[in-house]
Amino acid sequence: MAINNLQPIAYIVVSLAFAVGTSSIFLRLYCRAILLRTFGWDDVAAVFLLLVNTMQQTILYIFLHYGCGLHAAALNKSQIYNIQKWLIVEEIFYMFTHWTIKTSFLFFYLRLSPDLTFRRLVYATMALNTMVTITNWLLALLQCIPFEAILHPADYPHAKCIEADIVLMLPSGLNIITDLAILFLPIPTVLSLQMPFRRKMAVLGVIGFGASAVIVALCRFVVLKELGSSDDISYVLGNMVIVAALEIQSAVVAVNLPAMKALFSRVIDFSGYSGGSAGYKLSENPHHSGADLANGRNHSSAVLGGSNSKGSHNRSANRRLRKSITGMAERDLITTVNETMNGSEEDLIEGQQHPGKIDGIRVATTVDVDNTLRQPGDAHLYGKLVSPYKSWKKDERA
Repeated sequence: MAINNLQPIAYIVVSLAFAVGTSSIFLRLYCRAILLRTFGWDDVAAVFLLLVNTMQQTILYIFLHYGCGLHAAALNKSQIYNIQKWLIVEEIFYMFTHWTIKTSFLFFYLRLSPDLTFRRLVYATMALNTMVTITNWLLALLQCIPFEAILHPADYPHAKCIEADIVLMLPSGLNIITDLAILFLPIPTVLSLQMPFRRKMAVLGVIGFGASAVIVALCRFVVLKELGSSDDISYVLGNMVIVAALEIQSAVVAVNLPAMKALFSRVIDFSGYSGGSAGYKLSENPHHSGADLANGRNHSSAVLGGSNSKGSHNRSANRRLRKSITGMAERDLITTVNETMNGSEEDLIEGQQHPGKIDGIRVATTVDVDNTLRQPGDAHLYGKLVSPYKSWKKDERA
């Protein structure tokens, strides 16, 4: 059963999508300006995007105000005229909104690597994005000569106009081409980073979230085809308002997602996911209290056994103690890595940002072992614990 009034659905979808997109901008600015203090040109572009996105949202509400989503038979001539007038405005501003989103994305790419070739490709893509936007503007403004024939075709029977399918389809096609160019641009650079393969895939996944906007843009072709062949323009534009809102806001979230990594990492870390359950950390307690040492002696005596224990029992107990201490140290190592990675996306590629440093991530963990926990004849146990870690520090207190 066909829906005769699309406006309630359109208002809900447009409003919720705008709330999500705007929230992502504020979260991005919070992460960069307050958590990380790494505010850059891509963040300046995000501030400008906040203004542009608000204006784009206002135009969508204006469409709905004049009757988009309702059948043309239910509207008067004034409403239809205003819809046609604002449709031209939307053609211009829609492309400008996309230009702003892509420019913000490309400014972020400049953070990824100091490589000259990569940066030249980023600047070339910026130029391509600008040329595509200007081309789409000219196509919208020069689709009919004289221009008034767009709004009053009956008054200009001899006007020269570009075919409607070209005016509707070509801008979206060029827009998708630039989207794909921007999505694939950083892949070689990320794959060349000195980091584990799974982490590379995670970074590409965050950047590749922008593919969702491309998928929605492909759905836009269906609506555009219907718009070019239907006389019920106001009703079809109701669907167009919904698709445009989803496309724009998914792109806004995609451009802000990499900068919000620090916030996600902190939330996961506070929830205890990164460190297991209690997550005892040896590095947090380099000097134990007397009660802790006493408990340690009792525990080690119970595990290692007294002088009357059999040799096989001692060897088994030694293995259990070594496994217990090693497990705690591994949790400490995991927590250290997570704390290192809790910064922004720049932390993933620190070696690329600072060519003088070693590429990739270097992890060093210090584990303190108090001699009071030792028992005579157990020196071999502590010597074997050195191998899994980058550094080992012994406390030789008497």
